[in-house]
Amino acid sequence: MKKWLYSVGIICMVAALLTGCQTSSPPAADEKQLIAPTSPEWLYTHGPWKKVNEPEWGDVMKGWMNSTDRPQFGRRASIETDSPYAILRQRPIGGKVTIFVDGKLAVEQLMSAKMKEIPIYSGSTGWHKIEVVFSDHSEIDGLYISPDANVRKPEHNQKKLVVIGHSYIDGTGSSNRGLTSITPVLGDILGMESINQGIGRTDVDVPVPASAKNSGLERVQTDIIQLKPDYVLSVYGYNARGMTPERFEADYVTFLKTIQDALPATSVFASGMISVPSLSEESELTYNVAIKNACASVSNCTFIDLAGKWSEGNYNQYLSNDGVHPNDSGYRFLAEEYAKVMSEVIKK
Repeated sequence: MKKWLYSVGIICMVAALLTGCQTSSPPAADEKQLIAPTSPEWLYTHGPWKKVNEPEWGDVMKGWMNSTDRPQFGRRASIETDSPYAILRQRPIGGKVTIFVDGKLAVEQLMSAKMKEIPIYSGSTGWHKIEVVFSDHSEIDGLYISPDANVRKPEHNQKKLVVIGHSYIDGTGSSNRGLTSITPVLGDILGMESINQGIGRTDVDVPVPASAKNSGLERVQTDIIQLKPDYVLSVYGYNARGMTPERFEADYVTFLKTIQDALPATSVFASGMISVPSLSEESELTYNVAIKNACASVSNCTFIDLAGKWSEGNYNQYLSNDGVHPNDSGYRFLAEEYAKVMSEVIKK
């Protein structure tokens, strides 16, 4: 019996060196150390994060929108460790968490009320990069690793893209705002840090509710300029149809010139409107002309024309059940259309 156990131990040791030998149960509390969410080794990207103290839990780091002082979608967090195992400490905040290890999908987990620890990997050797993405609001509560393991902040030298706009940008209709909406897909295609600054039902000069200061003009300083991006994509127009095209164009000019004056080296892209069943051809054309004219008024802006891309023939393919917002296929289509134009400008 002893010889058999010894043989099994040798086999497991060899397997661990070659492929990793999985542990049968999680480590006990005294066998792991907690890397707190506020530890300097965390790399918080894809937009601002903020330390928040949660009652009966403690300090957490939340993906934040500075202009409205509230949590926001699409932020990402990463860390590197040489621990043989890693466990995400996470209070149940709803939605889904997706975790990549060394760029490969390792975990997709719904965050239920019963779950406060999410195993990432075990029985491994060497250094690994862990990246955490949330489907809804982003929040990191900590990472459990081996007591004698080390952590370090990943290197990060990507260009920065801010994407601002209405519900197409906040990701309404997508299955996972952190992975399948326009902003993350576009960032992945271009190889950039992409920042979701979308707020549904707003527009360049349309706040929601009317008393809020969350229109594009009211957020341009905090949500664009203060982040000092290399590139900006603006997706507005659909919710501005209650004002005259002349007023909308004038407001858009002010918005774009504010960015240009503050960030003269930043390339700006203005998206044209795309057809949906509730948008008349006349309205689409009128407001697209206004967007194109506004973009032409500044030297650092490129208009992205989406006219004719969607019609009755492909609405079912690209729109979600509400007939207004894209589904995952629609968001990828739009991201690829944006990337085609943006890539040509970036190459210059």
